[in-house]
Amino acid sequence: MRKSLFIPFVSLFFVACNTKNTMTSEAESPKTPVKDSLAVDPPKIISSGLILIPFKFSDKNCDLVVPEDMELDEGWCNSREINGLRVSLTDAAIAQKINYLICKEISGKPGNLNTLKKFVSEISSLNNEEGDMEYIQDEYTCSLIDSSNTYLSMGISSYFYAMGSAHGQPGIQVLNVDLKSGKKIVLSDLFVNNYRPTLKAFAKRKFLEQNGNGDWWFITGEQVFDLPETFAISRKGITFTYQPYEIGPYAAGAPEIFLSKRDLSKWLRENPYLIPLQN
Repeated sequence: MRKSLFIPFVSLFFVACNTKNTMTSEAESPKTPVKDSLAVDPPKIISSGLILIPFKFSDKNCDLVVPEDMELDEGWCNSREINGLRVSLTDAAIAQKINYLICKEISGKPGNLNTLKKFVSEISSLNNEEGDMEYIQDEYTCSLIDSSNTYLSMGISSYFYAMGSAHGQPGIQVLNVDLKSGKKIVLSDLFVNNYRPTLKAFAKRKFLEQNGNGDWWFITGEQVFDLPETFAISRKGITFTYQPYEIGPYAAGAPEIFLSKRDLSKWLRENPYLIPLQN
């Protein structure tokens, strides 16, 4: 539990899940989520046979205990909302594995829809009766990045705001999964051994081409350039995404590097997801 109105900002985990979310330095106005709703988009059927079924859970708590020396923002309610996607496949066991991973990315615990419902409903129990003084609003959104007959790449974006903070904290995580096994796809599944040093040097050049010579911390000498842990597979290549504050100030947002299959050809190993270009 957080013990203060002010939280340290740490790199998260999302979302996009929209990879093109617009983030501002101003705190968002408190939202009034609706209780569990059926007003969601119809299931989306992907050409590979994968079906993504939208769902929405939300809850709030406006009956909060407030210390005598403190004033809540007008209309403030603790709130939590998930705009999620559930995977359906012909192989129900594989679909369950993937849905467990989606649940873990959002809530921190592997589970199912009931786990996510419980995660959302927990916001209503933060009544500060024991002096924890936890006044928060958070939101999670899932979206499809790309898919084929072998993989799914899903973005999971998050936005966290604690009352009294200068601004909210957005984050983006990407879940790349094998549709045959249900396992997460990692970079070592895509690249040859010992790829990292030379790929980092190449990616640094591409980053500066795509994002310019800004106040990046690897330019000012505060840190060395490295590839981020968050990446998304598409049929065109790989997009690496940095979290806010990971390599630059908050105003820099979540910068990306896109590397095409042609860019990556010398590092790609034979794999069923990102097919190397033939010479």
